[in-house]
Amino acid sequence: MIKIFVTSILVGLAYACAPTERQCGTACYNPSAMVCLTDVNNQQSMCPVGHSVCNKACFLPSLYHCENGQLKQGAASNNGNTPSTTNNGNTPSTKSPTSANNANTPSTKSTTQQPASSTSNGNVIINPSPVAGQFPAQTADLRIINSCKDTLWFEGRYGGQGAPIPGQSTTALRALPGSYVDYTIPATGLGGTRFWAKYGCDANGRNCLIGDQMQYWPNPPGGCPAGGCTPPVDSLFEATWGCKPGSACNAQNPTTWFDTSQVDGWTIPYKLTTVGDTSKCDCVGTKCGFSGVDASRLSMDRCPRGEDVTNGGAYASSINSNGKTVALNNIDLRIISNGKVLGCMSPCKKLNWSPPYGLGQSEDSGATMWMCCPTPNPNNCSPAQGCITPLACRNGPIEKTKFVAAVHDMAPGVYSYSYDDGVGLHACPAGVTKYTMEFCPSGSSQYPGNA
Repeated sequence: MIKIFVTSILVGLAYACAPTERQCGTACYNPSAMVCLTDVNNQQSMCPVGHSVCNKACFLPSLYHCENGQLKQGAASNNGNTPSTTNNGNTPSTKSPTSANNANTPSTKSTTQQPASSTSNGNVIINPSPVAGQFPAQTADLRIINSCKDTLWFEGRYGGQGAPIPGQSTTALRALPGSYVDYTIPATGLGGTRFWAKYGCDANGRNCLIGDQMQYWPNPPGGCPAGGCTPPVDSLFEATWGCKPGSACNAQNPTTWFDTSQVDGWTIPYKLTTVGDTSKCDCVGTKCGFSGVDASRLSMDRCPRGEDVTNGGAYASSINSNGKTVALNNIDLRIISNGKVLGCMSPCKKLNWSPPYGLGQSEDSGATMWMCCPTPNPNNCSPAQGCITPLACRNGPIEKTKFVAAVHDMAPGVYSYSYDDGVGLHACPAGVTKYTMEFCPSGSSQYPGNA
C-alpha cells in the first residue's frame, strides 16, 4: 500500500483569504479552479474541479476509483463488482468548498505561507507534502523520501517481470520535493524487489532523462522510450523480504535480505537508515548490528572521465563501436543530457550496454570480461571459457579502476562490482526493522551535475 501524506505548518497568526478565495485547512485557493474535499478520515485536500480524493491523492472518477483507501485504476460503478464513489465507508466523501468566513473554518495562516498547488500525475493529482522532518511516524516497511530540489518518480518493482509492489496499481509514483512514499510489504514476504528514483520524466512518469531501466508496466505491452531504456545505473534499494512474525511461514523464512548497489553505476546521492530494532541484524557470531548506509557523498563530479580498462595495456587499446574507434584507456563513464550529468556508468556497464549509452561489447573476452566478471559455468570456469571466478575477479583489474575507488570512498559498504568482497549484503529479522531511503539527504552533492 502506498500512502501519500500532506500536512501544513500551523502558525497562530490571524489572516483572512482574499475576497475571491476560499480556505481549505490552512491554505487559500481559487474556487474556480480548485475544490476542498474531505475523505473518510476527515482529512482535507485541495483538488482540481471535477476530481475526487483518495487518501490525499486527487483523481478523476472517470478513470480511477478509491477502494479501501487505495487508488485503483478504472472508473467506479454500482454493478456490484466495483465500489461506488458514494460515501459507503470504503471510498472518500466530498464536500463543497469551504468558505473562508464560515463558522466552521477558522481564518488563520502564516503570513509567509503561499497558496497550495497541485501537480498532475496522469489524471491523478498528488498534493504538496510536508517539509522534511515533519513526517508522520513511519509504520510502513519502506519509506522513500525526496529531499532533492526537483520532482522525482519512485519506481517500485518485484519479480522477474518487474510487476508493481502488491497493493499498487502502477510501478511509478510522482514524488514532489519534500515528499515521501510508503510501501507496505505483505506479511508473507516478497522476493526480488527493487526501488529507485527516476528524474526528468513526463507527466505520466515515462520518457525520463534517467531511470527508465525496465520496460513499462503493464508488460505486455511494456516497451521502452523511443530512444531505448536507459542503463540500469540508478541508485537503488533492493530486498528480498522475509515472513513477518505471526505469519505461518516465519519459522522457515524469518529474514529480510537487502542491499544498496552501485555495481552498474550511480545517480542520486542517498542515505539508508532504519526504524526499529537492529540488534539482530548482520550477525556474525555474537556480534550484531546495522548502522545504515551513507552514500550521501555520491557525486557526479567524481565520475571518471578517463577510465583505463586495458589493465595497463594487457588488453586491446581500442575497439570499434557503432562505427567509431574508441580508446579503452580513456573512457568517459558519464551519462550527459542537456548539459547535465545524470549518471555514472560502471566500466562493465559502459562496455556491455548498447549504444548510444554504451559500447555494445560482448562479455566473453578481453577487457569487458574482466570488468564484468561473468560466471556462465561455475563448474568449468576459466577465461578461456569466457568465465571469471569470484577470486580471480577480486584479484583482477576491476579493483584497480577509478570507478571502484570512487564508490569505496564515497559510499563505503556498498557493492561496486559483481564480487566486491565483504560489503553490500545485509540481513535483519523480517517485520522487526523498517527502512528509510532518502534521496539528496542533507549535505549531499548537487544532482544533476554540470557537464
